[in-house]
Amino acid sequence: MKILWNILAIIGIISLIGGGFAYSKFKGELDAFNELDPGARKVYGDMWTKLKETGSSAEATVWKRPLDEGVSKEDAEEAMDSAAIELGIKAVGKLPLSAEVESKTGKKQRFLKIFQYCNPITAMTMVDHSDAFAAYLPCRVSMIEDKQGKLWLYALDMDMMISGGKTLPPKLLKAAKDVKQVILEIMKRGASGEF
Repeated sequence: MKILWNILAIIGIISLIGGGFAYSKFKGELDAFNELDPGARKVYGDMWTKLKETGSSAEATVWKRPLDEGVSKEDAEEAMDSAAIELGIKAVGKLPLSAEVESKTGKKQRFLKIFQYCNPITAMTMVDHSDAFAAYLPCRVSMIEDKQGKLWLYALDMDMMISGGKTLPPKLLKAAKDVKQVILEIMKRGASGEF
C-alpha cells in the first residue's frame, strides 16, 4: 500500500510541475488571445474546422457558393454587376483569366474570371488603420468552373479581417461589416442570376 501511495504522490508532483510549466509557457499566449475581438474564437474555430475537413488553407479562408441550376455565366455576371450598382460599390475591374490563357496557349481552359469591387472611402479608412489591409483590396469574387463543369463563386472570407484581431474602431468595424454584407449579397445574386 505504501508503494502505491508513493507512486500516486510522484504522479501528483509530476502533474503539478507539468501544469505549472504549461501555465507559465502558455499564459502569455492565452492572454494575447483574450485581447482579440470577441468574435475571434469563432473565426479561428470555423477556420480550423474547414482546415481539418479539407486539408487546404485556401478552402479554410474562403466563402463559396455554386451557381443555381440553369444560371449561366452571363446571367451571373449581369446579376453581380447589377447588385454592385444597386448596393453602391464600384466594379473596378474584371480579369478573364481563362480567356487570356486560351489566347496565349491555344488550349481550352476551365472558365475562370475575377471580378473586383471597391468602396474607395472604406478602403482608405481601412488602410489608414493598418497598411496591411491594402493586401485585401479590392474585394474579389471569382467565378470558376470546377473540374466537373459546375460553376462556383468564391470570395475571401472577410471575417478574419473583421474579427480575427483586436476589435476594430467602431466606425471602421461598421464599414467593414457593411462591405462584407455587400460582397455576400453580390455572390447571392450572382448565384441565383437575380437582377
